[in-house]
Amino acid sequence: MQKIHPEDLSEIIGPRAAIGLGNACAEPQTLIDALIESRNAFESVEIYGMIHYWTDRFLEYDLSKNFKLNVFMVDRYTVKGIQKGFTDYIPCRYSNIPELFHKDHIRLDAVLISVSPPDASGNCTYGVSSDFTRAMAENAGIVVAEINHRMPRVYGNSIIHIDQIDFMVETDRQLPQVQTSKLTDTDRRIGEHVARIIDDGATIQIGIGRLSEATLESLQDKKGLGIHSGLLTDGMVDLVEKGIVDNSNKGFKDGKVVGTTMIGTDRLFGFVHENKQVESYPSDFTHNEVTLSKINRLHAINSAIQVDLSGQTNAETIGGIQVSGVGGQSDFVGGAGLSKGGKSIIVISSARSKGKRSRIVPFLDLGASVTSLRHDIDYVVSEFGIAALKGKTLRQRSAALIRIAHPKFRDELEAEYGRLYAKKTGLFNTKAR
Repeated sequence: MQKIHPEDLSEIIGPRAAIGLGNACAEPQTLIDALIESRNAFESVEIYGMIHYWTDRFLEYDLSKNFKLNVFMVDRYTVKGIQKGFTDYIPCRYSNIPELFHKDHIRLDAVLISVSPPDASGNCTYGVSSDFTRAMAENAGIVVAEINHRMPRVYGNSIIHIDQIDFMVETDRQLPQVQTSKLTDTDRRIGEHVARIIDDGATIQIGIGRLSEATLESLQDKKGLGIHSGLLTDGMVDLVEKGIVDNSNKGFKDGKVVGTTMIGTDRLFGFVHENKQVESYPSDFTHNEVTLSKINRLHAINSAIQVDLSGQTNAETIGGIQVSGVGGQSDFVGGAGLSKGGKSIIVISSARSKGKRSRIVPFLDLGASVTSLRHDIDYVVSEFGIAALKGKTLRQRSAALIRIAHPKFRDELEAEYGRLYAKKTGLFNTKAR
């Protein structure tokens, strides 16, 4: 391992290359700064990543002249990149992303990662994001690591030895701080409804966003919960510290909080540091359906942009434009179906665009992605209640979903239901419920 200065990075990578970046709060901030500062030394660099907190600068510095960004998840800045043609989205389940690198579907000349300092044996860890970072590092031509003294050491399958690192820079900088947005009354109502169908002893998975955090906030009276989730957040720390989560009933990895990516603040990062209750694994383990099938009462809680009257779910596109990604939703929805006592739960606010558009729709938008299949969804929850879909016919599903739609859209949805399934409307009384 050779220690370098950040300004040496352009010479190491070369003017034309394919590079991978560490994910989310484990993004290598100093190395990214060096990329931007030396941007004119690059002619054509393909960057592969997922969740990042620097992509606003892609527009600010017009980095499209030098870099192209290929992502497994879209944010508000990379949406603009997709529209302008310098960002592309790669559809892929979270569980399958490591395979893209292991099997050379994506070949990397270099990978830039952020890791914890080495221990006495020379072992660093991938810290707050194992996911596909390990696969990139194991298959890239060159590994450049930012050894950050504030990166937590996290147990599990998360080790990289210093001998596996070609070049390093040493830093001591705060990890990106991601605060949960302020919850609304609607968020909290949805969380309260979800809590009604969470069993004591269940193992929880959540996706990104306020509705997942609202659900965690609503679990205060539960007992014996466990966590096996792609995402670990600050809200989970509260549940562990209060004893609500003790991981005693999981049936697999009992006593352990298991995840692959940690997004939050220093409170979360301090909690996971050298905590033997917490283990991190690559996403081809955490999200693998064989793994998930071993967990008791896996309750997968994920959000959506639209749900149609059959229960089909779009969590990725608006008007045909990619605004998010499949992430781990389809992995965990399928995994919940294989888990003994499992439940797949979709959480959704009833309306968007300041109440002008219903999120429960007769059909998904033209060009919309189907993130989760209708036959895999057990429950859809809005602020107006719970639609239980398992074992229901298409007619029954439609009726249940209309009842949890925003009241101002129910007549319109019922009329469309009538055109779909009957010769007349008024087959059920949504107004009286």
